[in-house]
Amino acid sequence: MSRAAAFFFLFFFFLEGVSLSDSIEFKLDNGVTAVYEYIPSTKIVSVQAWIKTGSVNEDEALNGISHFLEHILFKGTKNFKPDEIDFVVESAGGVMNASTSKDFTSYYITLPSEQAETAFKIIADMIFFASFIPSEIEKEKPVVLQEIERKFDNPTYEMYVDAIEVLAADTPYKREVIGTAENVKSFTPELLRKYYEGYYHPQNTTLVVVGDIPLENARTLAKRYFNIKSSAEPAELYEGEWKPTLKANAVKLYKRDVAQDYILVGYQIPAAAKDAPVYELITEILSGGEYSLLNTDLRDKGAATAAYAFELLNKRAGAYIIDLATNPKESAKTLIALDKTIRKLTEAKITQRELDGAKNRLKSSIIFRKERSSRLASEIGYSYTLELGDYHKEYLSLIDKVTLKDITDASKVIFSSPRIIYKTVPK
Repeated sequence: MSRAAAFFFLFFFFLEGVSLSDSIEFKLDNGVTAVYEYIPSTKIVSVQAWIKTGSVNEDEALNGISHFLEHILFKGTKNFKPDEIDFVVESAGGVMNASTSKDFTSYYITLPSEQAETAFKIIADMIFFASFIPSEIEKEKPVVLQEIERKFDNPTYEMYVDAIEVLAADTPYKREVIGTAENVKSFTPELLRKYYEGYYHPQNTTLVVVGDIPLENARTLAKRYFNIKSSAEPAELYEGEWKPTLKANAVKLYKRDVAQDYILVGYQIPAAAKDAPVYELITEILSGGEYSLLNTDLRDKGAATAAYAFELLNKRAGAYIIDLATNPKESAKTLIALDKTIRKLTEAKITQRELDGAKNRLKSSIIFRKERSSRLASEIGYSYTLELGDYHKEYLSLIDKVTLKDITDASKVIFSSPRIIYKTVPK
């Protein structure tokens, strides 16, 4: 899974056991897909619901509704009063969180396994029985509006927004998840409920249960709380095909109150989440540690004060970003050094030792991630929601299969294509 996507996942502070069983999938009568994995002797269970909707299913007028809806589901349901949910979860010894991305929205509770039923009941109530209390909706709008306003505290924010609009052109991936202030102000209970009933449909829902809970208990609780019939038709999900549209290099300059030059170099890539292993290994080679290429070739030699790379892999569109910071008026020198480093990838100058080191670092981070039931559940939810099946189980072997030729070929696809170079410089 992309490191850029990883920030959407809950970091739970209990050290939990390594999974000792394979995932078991079962369907509920209403269309909910349930995935279970047993981790014995931990006394912890993570219950998560993943919905196949995010900003990708919004238009200009609805942009931000998925994220706002995530907030509203905490503000009252059939069985829980406004602000009661957090109290109940905390009282059960658990932690709860939620996230909205371009492709999905997820809700998760991790708590002692003896309290598992609490997690099932609360999450099911949120995704099937939200109240949409008008006064609570109005109270939450200033909270989200403040989130939108805070983005502008970052002087390079506009550069990044503009970059994504270009790199994801002609797709709804170009829009921000958080939406616009104007849209948030316009959201009504009726509009929220209509979106909720269409997209928070059982057929769009994956329930993930990972931890120290017997399979039959998980089945019983899943059927009790998640087998809810819906009278609404499932809304149509975005299925658009996308190909790179950037035909020539693009340059843009921003003058802001900054002390350094900040450079964003961006590429479109005809890739999606299923293509992650080779792109993550390229990122690991470029900026995966002290001895990565961007550090040794740029930072350590004074061509940049900071340098890192990351891949953005959505379900149907991709981009590759390299972020650089340098002393004022030295960005030309930095870009020359960057191009020299990139040629090591495109001209097959990476050694097997470098690739093996990148594989080992990447696999290690994934293995540590899987030691936590909440993180393993998140990876399962991600794989199923993006329709990647058992991708979470195959990922380590897919990393092992990547060859030097794969790295060279993929690098040529990325770095030989037109790019954007956006700069934020001191006024």
